[in-house]
Amino acid sequence: LKGHPVCCSLFLATAPFRIAVACAQLPRKALRMPDGALKRPASAIAKTQELEFFSAWFCPYAQRAWIALEHHGVRFKKVEGLLPDRPGEEFVGYIKNPRLLELNPKGLVPTISEGPGTPPVYESLVCIEYIDELGAGGGELNVDGATLLPGSPSQRADLRLKADWVNRHCCSPFYQILVRKDQAEREAALKDLNAGVDELEKLAAAAGGPFLAGKQLTIVDLALIPWAHRIMICKILERYRGPSFALDLSARPTLAQWLEKVFALPAVRATLAEPEALAMTYRRYADGVAQSQVAEAVRQGKAAHTV
Repeated sequence: LKGHPVCCSLFLATAPFRIAVACAQLPRKALRMPDGALKRPASAIAKTQELEFFSAWFCPYAQRAWIALEHHGVRFKKVEGLLPDRPGEEFVGYIKNPRLLELNPKGLVPTISEGPGTPPVYESLVCIEYIDELGAGGGELNVDGATLLPGSPSQRADLRLKADWVNRHCCSPFYQILVRKDQAEREAALKDLNAGVDELEKLAAAAGGPFLAGKQLTIVDLALIPWAHRIMICKILERYRGPSFALDLSARPTLAQWLEKVFALPAVRATLAEPEALAMTYRRYADGVAQSQVAEAVRQGKAAHTV
């Protein structure tokens, strides 16, 4: 690179990410990354075109889009967009893939690209809608899979509203409980979470099941599944905030049946991180040292869904 200032600048600018890539070559155990975190099951079709899907194995927002991709059998290349800033368990933040930052200056996952000359797609619920349009259109990228937004235009609008409601009332409180330092604030967030889950139990029961909006898997289910995994299966809130923060499903039979149903789906199972490895990633949130944009927003008194 001697004598080439532009090349030298590029080399230095990308050095942190190259170091992170080197860290990623360490054994998964050192990084607490589950065996399936860096590769996707071979469920997509053998077509020449594929999406570039920037994800993070521990991110529930990215998992929403990943489930939709698996559900529709869309061909994609999964790229880890966030890599630890140091090896082992000593990391405090992440270094973002330069390509991810090109597509989405916020560096948030999920971010999806069809390739040069096309606008990137991001925001998890928007990504689900986009993937579903690919599936419904039966285009080059799709195999099959029932639509995640069935029904008339007004019914589809209702599903979008319900997914957004789930995001606000059943997902956001998770971070308030983990990040906020004041015990009264944590308990207030738990109260909000329980109220949201109780309302969802009523809505799901009225819909007749087995899914949250009725007989078919929809965007409403995908909105909740990643947090259901963290709260109800990995029991992250109980682990870091004590048994009083457990969610009791015994009085919520519809959700208990839903949990069993959705976590048996291949499209969901393909995206699940190993519980212990996943739980460890939230220790930084519980200890107050996480440097994610969500954690910082919650520390400032904002809700996670505002990020």
